[in-house]
Amino acid sequence: PKRAGYLTIAALAVSLGFSIWALAAVWNAPSHEIEYASHQWLRVGDLTISVGIMLNGLTAIMLVVVTLVSLMIQVYSQGYMAGDSGYQRYYASMALFTASMLGLVLADNLLMLYVFWEGVGLCSYLLIGHWYQRPAAAAAAKKAFIMTRFGDLGFLIAIIFIYRHAGTFDIAQIEGLDKAGALSAFVITWL
Repeated sequence: PKRAGYLTIAALAVSLGFSIWALAAVWNAPSHEIEYASHQWLRVGDLTISVGIMLNGLTAIMLVVVTLVSLMIQVYSQGYMAGDSGYQRYYASMALFTASMLGLVLADNLLMLYVFWEGVGLCSYLLIGHWYQRPAAAAAAKKAFIMTRFGDLGFLIAIIFIYRHAGTFDIAQIEGLDKAGALSAFVITWL
């Protein structure tokens, strides 16, 4: 069972190294942003969904924060979870949670952001209900899952409204619209 923890810790240590490397690369970039081309993933009629990453100063700092905090949690969990019957399941859930958080930070479009947001919500449910044999833990997990669905629904509605107005899910293009004030005016009018 300890191998699950060691593997997760090793993967996070490597991820932290890459995050620090990404931060240094962004810091040295002329505009403090590294451009990556998105790749078309799905096309349905006029709707094109692309996947890619956004790597700027804020993203790079958040990569370091997420990987560092997650690494510290995993190291602490080695002792805290020692002897637990769900040790491997805990580390699998934590690894998926960290991957979802990193995807959330790196997402370059609203659909990817939503998918990883849902991944974080799923992992939260799994971690809150880790000791599902205890009625209080199972009830807390169900309550958290149901309550977050309301927030997720609001987020999805906002994404749909933004797409209807902007005609894109791409965050950089939406930011360009916001600088012109069009998106802000739309949101304020709608509210």
